[in-house]
Amino acid sequence: MPILLSVLVIVIVGLSLISVPVAASGVGTWTLTTHYPTVVLFQSCVVSGGYVYCVGDFGPSSAVYFASLSSSGVGVWKVTTSYPTPIYGQSCVVSGGYVYCVGGYNGSGDINVVYYAKLSSSGVGTWKSTTSYPTTIYSASCVVNGGYDYCVAGYNGAAYATAVYYAKLSSSGVGTWKSTTSYPTGVAHQSCVIHGGYVYCVGGALASSPYLIAAVYYAKLSSSGVGAWKSTKSYPTIIGYQSCVVSGVDMYCVGGATVVSPYDTSAVYYAKLSSSGVGTWKPTTSYPTTNWAQSCVVSGGYDYCVGNGNGFDAVYFASV
Repeated sequence: MPILLSVLVIVIVGLSLISVPVAASGVGTWTLTTHYPTVVLFQSCVVSGGYVYCVGDFGPSSAVYFASLSSSGVGVWKVTTSYPTPIYGQSCVVSGGYVYCVGGYNGSGDINVVYYAKLSSSGVGTWKSTTSYPTTIYSASCVVNGGYDYCVAGYNGAAYATAVYYAKLSSSGVGTWKSTTSYPTGVAHQSCVIHGGYVYCVGGALASSPYLIAAVYYAKLSSSGVGAWKSTKSYPTIIGYQSCVVSGVDMYCVGGATVVSPYDTSAVYYAKLSSSGVGTWKPTTSYPTTNWAQSCVVSGGYDYCVGNGNGFDAVYFASV
């Protein structure tokens, strides 16, 4: 496995708090909400139907928790159906009310196993195995578009890979994985998002010096795979282990690891997305702590970030 590198406006009226979403111009005030049941990092969180579901933990762990999301924050975390194996560094996505989790590290090595399960307000249903990934993979970044799962690069047990594979998703599981256009460089711990039928991938860890990159690439997605990868505006700093999300037409990237002491950051940047690439990166409200290997999700115009590579159980949210 690879070496691990180490706007919500609150209006106070009497004793009541009123959450007021702010138009997209960066991130609002980060507010502490319900703590995760345990310190957590390298988990994978997804959103469906106003709930967040978080799978695994560094250790590894098979624990899965879920909670409701609202403009007031995260509700009570509840334990739900455990993952079939202890895991971290997997990449989970949601499609059609199901969660699909690819690869990860199970304590003995990187795996190629893929599991999926039905999601509901009662938690996660029975996990079922489905079509295995073509290689063992750890810390790939998977995204869903048009009912297909596209998984970009990652560590394959021997090297930082450039391979990209995609497969059709359904309530019966994952279809045949197919190879598509390779990523421009071998990388893991990058963060990919989708918008308007395009995938955008930011930064990531390399096998050798400088160990992290600022490069950002994007490509068009279709049922035929991934189109040509194109370079676009680089991130303001070399970065990896950050968590990027999309709200509206903007991408927001939170925290991450750098190569400058203290080696992780509280910086948050955002940029506009289009078919021409990524616009100018702008700084916005810093995260309350330095953080890396957290998992952020968007729901209802708010960004919720769970966990921290510094061994925290804190969860913060802000409008985006």
